[in-house]
Amino acid sequence: MLKMALQACFLQLLNKLKLIKHIRIALFVGTILNLINQFNQIIGFRFDEIHYVKLFITYLVPFLVSVYSAATVNTTIGKS
Repeated sequence: MLKMALQACFLQLLNKLKLIKHIRIALFVGTILNLINQFNQIIGFRFDEIHYVKLFITYLVPFLVSVYSAATVNTTIGKS
């Protein structure tokens, strides 16, 4: 089961159009979440106070969720 899910995720990443869609989703959701979480630092241009690891993870998680969700839906639809 896990191997199938990882293969489906890998196929999502190989498709250029789907990859662009996942990146767009991550940029949109990640930007909103970063503004919520680090609003004062971003708006105040206090870049030395921004937590860059958190910033990166805040973009990475929506990207991974998007890829995994699309891969899971595709494999679920294929089974039925």
